[in-house]
Amino acid sequence: MEILQAFGLDIKLLIANLINFLLLVGILYKLGYKPILKFVKERQEKIEKGIKHAEEAAKKLDDAASEQEKMIASAHKESQDIIGKAKDQAKVQADSIIKKTHDETRSIVEKAKKEISLEKEQSLTNIRKEAASVIIAATEKLLKKKVDEKEDKEFIDESLKKVK
Repeated sequence: MEILQAFGLDIKLLIANLINFLLLVGILYKLGYKPILKFVKERQEKIEKGIKHAEEAAKKLDDAASEQEKMIASAHKESQDIIGKAKDQAKVQADSIIKKTHDETRSIVEKAKKEISLEKEQSLTNIRKEAASVIIAATEKLLKKKVDEKEDKEFIDESLKKVK
């Protein structure tokens, strides 16, 4: 105690100050520290919750981006399939049109050949008739007489065979 008095400290005052300090610490702990701790804890929970939500949102964003990529890839594949089908259909239609055109051309050529053949036959028939008339006329002039139709026809057939 003498040591305390040597430094100019009063024990009663020291104990009173210590009690006041402890009371002040107790009051501050009750009134200030607990609400501050509660506020800090709530704030920490809000921050953790915000981080958790941000992570979930980032994950959802990544999932949406991958889904979007899948949808784009699917749409691209589908469009390529549609284009391929359209090309195939166009080729089939083009082949059909070409075949139809070839068939029509062939039909026209065959019809023209038949017409030419028919006209040729008619021309040959007309030429034979004219040739027969000329031969008959020439023969009549030579013979100066008209032969009957049976002999006439035989003579014409022989003459035509010689002309062929």
